[in-house]
Amino acid sequence: MTDNELTAELQKHSEAALEEIMSRYIKYASTIVYNISRGMMSPSDLEETTADVFIAVWNDADKIRMNSLKGFIAAVAKNKAKEALRRIKPKGEMLDIDDVVMADEYSLSESIDEKVLQKDLKDALDLFGQPDREILLRYYYYYQTAPSISEKMGLKLEAVKSKIKRGRTKLKAFLRERGY
Repeated sequence: MTDNELTAELQKHSEAALEEIMSRYIKYASTIVYNISRGMMSPSDLEETTADVFIAVWNDADKIRMNSLKGFIAAVAKNKAKEALRRIKPKGEMLDIDDVVMADEYSLSESIDEKVLQKDLKDALDLFGQPDREILLRYYYYYQTAPSISEKMGLKLEAVKSKIKRGRTKLKAFLRERGY
């Protein structure tokens, strides 16, 4: 069966179509979830998040356009992984860049360029004081929204947005100096 045929069957609520889609794309979806999680999720969280992807595919089957099943699964996997990451760190717990950037044992890329970039990002973030550093970590690595960061850190929303904008500018300049 082609992806378009599977999509059409799924839209008719065929469980067989869902099973076929899962067997075809479960590794794909779990790889996306794993890569976005950067080693921050336990194996059971990864499995649960991947299962959530296919629950969403089932529930939102009517939103899948022809010739876009794989892309739809990728988008759902990315969003589900980000949602799961938002729940990982409890309110008030200090975040550490080493948790996500330098988690070598979880890195899928063994390239030297990737390791150098990770080191440069860590060095760049070390230039920031608190709360700027934590805001950037929450926003870019844990995919938390500005309103969520504002609430969790007890800061005004406009202050958080301003710190993100200034931080992005500072990071960009830092990385450009190093040839990125």
